[in-house]
Amino acid sequence: MWDLREAARVLGAEILRPQPPFEASGASCDSRLVRPGDLFVALVGKRHDGHDFVGEAISKGAVGALVARDPGAGHNLILVEDVPRALWELALWRRRQLAIPTVGVAGSFGKTTTKELLAAALRTRFRVYRTPWNYNTEIGVPIAMLSVPDETEVAIFELGMNKRGDIRALCELVDPWAGIITGVGEEHLETVGTLDDVVEAEWELAQCLPEEGILALAWDYPELRRVELCQALCLRFGTSAEADFSPAGVVSHDPQGVRFTLHSPAGSYKVRLKLLGEHVAVLACGALALAWAMGVPLEAAVPALEEVEPLPHRLHLIPTWFGWILDDCYNASPPTVKAALDVLVSLALPARRRAFLFGDMLELGPEEDRYHREVVEYAARVGIDMLFAVGPRASRAFSQWRGEGAAAPELEQILPQLREALRGAPTVLLVKGSRGMALERAVEALSE
Repeated sequence: MWDLREAARVLGAEILRPQPPFEASGASCDSRLVRPGDLFVALVGKRHDGHDFVGEAISKGAVGALVARDPGAGHNLILVEDVPRALWELALWRRRQLAIPTVGVAGSFGKTTTKELLAAALRTRFRVYRTPWNYNTEIGVPIAMLSVPDETEVAIFELGMNKRGDIRALCELVDPWAGIITGVGEEHLETVGTLDDVVEAEWELAQCLPEEGILALAWDYPELRRVELCQALCLRFGTSAEADFSPAGVVSHDPQGVRFTLHSPAGSYKVRLKLLGEHVAVLACGALALAWAMGVPLEAAVPALEEVEPLPHRLHLIPTWFGWILDDCYNASPPTVKAALDVLVSLALPARRRAFLFGDMLELGPEEDRYHREVVEYAARVGIDMLFAVGPRASRAFSQWRGEGAAAPELEQILPQLREALRGAPTVLLVKGSRGMALERAVEALSE
């Protein structure tokens, strides 16, 4: 808990219409997600102005709001000139109040899944807080920091980036004692630059760890094998022979989840997950490595991972009228699309066809057409039966496809064809595209 009056003093701001209670337990910038005790942060976006929702937030239990102007509604309004900057300053102030170790999770993919696996393992020994959903930006991380409960013993923060310097800035706020880098691949090339720049951007987490800290590092990526540049203790995980924590005998075709044998310095353990994809076995090894280094016995951590449920829109298998939807539409990059295609063709389901709804992969820069063509070629190589492309980039790449399917600039244009094609034989449909494509609309439409 923290006091709004003290927060206003830290910001050098006044409180409009003060009214008890003044104790806040969290923060939110979305009036739909406000919980009792939150400070509502009135951000101005491209479509909406948070000041228009202050009254709604207060009615849902917010104890006050951080505002740049008086909206004429609500109470305990902390009036500042710049709301995002004030949010950051408040989060720094709150971080100094929390005398606890924090963990940063970075990487080009798998951050949210790894965060959930790590939280499950650490919860067997500590009271753990982890960032909700994918709050990993310069807005999401401070919102999460203001929401850390007083009783927390370890806090886990997902750290995202759009350019070099982003993770370093987030680390200045989070002050991580430990961290994990899940891997690197083509992401945000439009704003970051090259794959080498992505490596440098993700490596910023390692550079920010203290000498007494711990880094779990994905050892399957040669670009990341630079432990001499990290002063923290480094634990390697992956399929490489040099890895400290590695999976063996991975069984990934079971629709109930992946299972494998973990090899580690503390011995070998049978691991079962409810999650899909051979790659999640590697992510689980990283989570177990870090939890073990933080004092959690593997005898406790391994069974805890079995309870982690599939995350929405992340390789979530959904039974439906034509067979199954493999919903992986949260986001997309070349390596994650190929990994999802591997899952699609490997699942042991009584399906006669494997289909792929492929949405544009965004922010890939000048080589975006090549990356989309490579995905289409990979889909053909692994044996996909039907391909449906949505968006201008995926549609251009569709010209390389020689099988059944269709392409369209917009989802609404292709849904009737897709629906008709799914009739008849039992089919598994993978749905994957970048966040900006909002392909959850297809999942919802095709689930009806």
